[in-house]
Amino acid sequence: MMEQTAKFYVDIRGSYIGSFDGGWLRSLVPDENGNEAPPVWISPEIPVGAIEVPIPPEHGGQTWDHGTMTWSVPPVPVTTLYAVDLWSRLTNAEAEQVEGAMATQPVRVQSIFKAATSYRSDHELWPLLQVIAVDLFGQARAAEILASS
Repeated sequence: MMEQTAKFYVDIRGSYIGSFDGGWLRSLVPDENGNEAPPVWISPEIPVGAIEVPIPPEHGGQTWDHGTMTWSVPPVPVTTLYAVDLWSRLTNAEAEQVEGAMATQPVRVQSIFKAATSYRSDHELWPLLQVIAVDLFGQARAAEILASS
């Protein structure tokens, strides 16, 4: 008889490798002394160096801390906004306001903004986009304009 279960594994750095389904195989035949035979774990081949952990992560980007025996905080999702979507979402009047606000920025920032094909929430320019959008259009409209593509 086999009880199905899964085991979870990380590498030495704590990066999640995955789960592997397997099960405990219990023999219905007693051993030579009449005792129940101990169960044996049957599973697919586990990667070399894999370390078993008791629970899976909430997110594949989390890492396992071998010292505290806990998962790291799930990573914050990255918003990617394509430039074409940003400009398409703006009205003509809003686009002129954004252009005016960007014109007050240093040349480097203006150049990055104009050259970008996308804007990411993990980039140094993102907080500026948020501030400009909220200042010009308010929180609700800024959220609409800066939503992920």
